[in-house]
Amino acid sequence: MEEQTATTGEMSRTVSEAAGHSGDVARAVSVVAASTAQAAQTTQHAAGELRQLAGDMSALVGGFRH
Repeated sequence: MEEQTATTGEMSRTVSEAAGHSGDVARAVSVVAASTAQAAQTTQHAAGELRQLAGDMSALVGGFRH
């Protein structure tokens, strides 16, 4: 009976530990997702600026052709 109680206690600790690690993983994934979203916004902004610069450059080159 004591061995069964000890085994049950160990299983309970192991399950609790696994649950704690699952929470850690979930928090880490959340941080990565937020970072990725921020990077996507930064990339989108940079692409918009690049598009504007390309348009400006095209207009300047067009002025030399005519």
